[in-house]
Amino acid sequence: MEKRKVFDDLLVRIDQMAREIDDMDEFYGEVVKILADNVPYYNWTGFYFMKDGELVIGPYIGRPTEHVRIKVGQGVCGRAVAEKNTIIVDDVTKEDNYLACSLETKSEIVVPIWANGDIIGEIDIDSDDLAAFDEE
Repeated sequence: MEKRKVFDDLLVRIDQMAREIDDMDEFYGEVVKILADNVPYYNWTGFYFMKDGELVIGPYIGRPTEHVRIKVGQGVCGRAVAEKNTIIVDDVTKEDNYLACSLETKSEIVVPIWANGDIIGEIDIDSDDLAAFDEE
């Protein structure tokens, strides 16, 4: 199936879940499960949420990580919050500020989650493939 069609279908499913699931922890857990089940080149998919001025790990699927709390500006996740922007890293070995969760990870995307004008968290996705993510 074409990549665009896969992601369009996933967005429809996630939007439907958002309407049906009242518990946000359950919702975020279902989102990472759907992504992990449907996008084979995602090897780590998870959420971090802002708490006391730093990122704290939420639901995730993938290899265990020691990065359960991340300061704003630290690593790709912290940089996405500091810069208030989505960050795509095609090759994590070329990233000076990279926090390695797994030696197998080759690329990463971090997308901030906004509510009422503030970043409340982010979704972080890693891949064992180089340049696995694009603007689409």
